[in-house]
Amino acid sequence: MNYSSPTRIAFVLIGLLALMQPIRAQLTMPEVSPSTTVKQKIGFTDLTITYARPATKGRAIFGSLVPYGQLWRTGAGDATILTLSDPMVIAGKPLPAGRYSLFTIPERTEWTVIINSYTEGHGTAGYEAKNDVLRFTVKPDSSVRFYESFTIDLQDLVKNGANLYLTWANTSVHFSLVSNADERITAEIMKRVTSATDGEAGVFYQSALYYFDTGKDTKQALVWATKAATGKPAFNYLHLQAKLLAKTGYYKAAIAAARKSSELAVEKKNAEIVTLNSQLIAEWEKKL
Repeated sequence: MNYSSPTRIAFVLIGLLALMQPIRAQLTMPEVSPSTTVKQKIGFTDLTITYARPATKGRAIFGSLVPYGQLWRTGAGDATILTLSDPMVIAGKPLPAGRYSLFTIPERTEWTVIINSYTEGHGTAGYEAKNDVLRFTVKPDSSVRFYESFTIDLQDLVKNGANLYLTWANTSVHFSLVSNADERITAEIMKRVTSATDGEAGVFYQSALYYFDTGKDTKQALVWATKAATGKPAFNYLHLQAKLLAKTGYYKAAIAAARKSSELAVEKKNAEIVTLNSQLIAEWEKKL
C-alpha cells in the first residue's frame, strides 16, 4: 500500500498520541508518607528536623513492619535529617553544629539511636557505621495515645533544653537535647557583673534571677540580688532577694524583704506579687 507523505505523518502522530495516553492517564496523588519539617529554637540554637511520616494502616509496627535488631531509617523516604546551628549535648553527649542523619535500631527493651554524618541517602542507603558521630541507647515506653503516623516532636521545652520524642503506634522513645545557652549566658553574666557599677541594678537583678531559676550558686545570686535591691528598691528586686534569703536560711530577713516588696507592689497596683509575698511570708513564719 502506497501512502503519501502527509498520510505517513498522520500515522506517526497517531502513534505518538497513543504512546502519550498512559502518561496523561496518571493521577496526581498525595505522598504516601508525607514529608514535614519541625523547627524549634532551643536556647540560642536553631534546630531543624526534616522527615517523612509513614502510617500504620492497620499493620503491626515494631517487631514486624520495623523489625527488631535492624537499622531503621526512622521515618520513610529519604533519611531523617537533623540540622543544628550551634553545638548541643544530645543524651549527655556533645554534638557539634552541623547537618546529620538520624537512624535507630529498635529492640523490644532498648533502642540504639545513631547520629550519622552522611546526609544524602534514601532510607538506609549509603549508611556506614564509620560515619557515626554519636551512638547511645534509650528505653522505649508506651505512648500516651495511639499514633497512626510516625511523629517526631520536641517537648518539655525549657530555657536551655528539650526532649526529642520518636513516637509511632503505641511506642515512644525520647532523649534530651541541651543547648550551649547556659555556658554563653554564664560567661556574659560574669563579664557584665565584673564591670557593672552599684547603680546598674538591672544587671545584678537579671544575673541573680538567672542563677535562681537555674539552681546555680545561691550565695552568689543573693549577693547580686542584694546589690540590685539596694541600688533600686523595686518590688520585683526585693521579691527575688526575699526568696534567696529564705533559700539560704535567713527567714527573718526574707520576711522583712517580702513585706517591703509588698508595700512597693501595692503602690504599683501589682496584686500578684502581694499575694505571692503573703503566701511566702506565711510559709517562712512557720520556720522561725
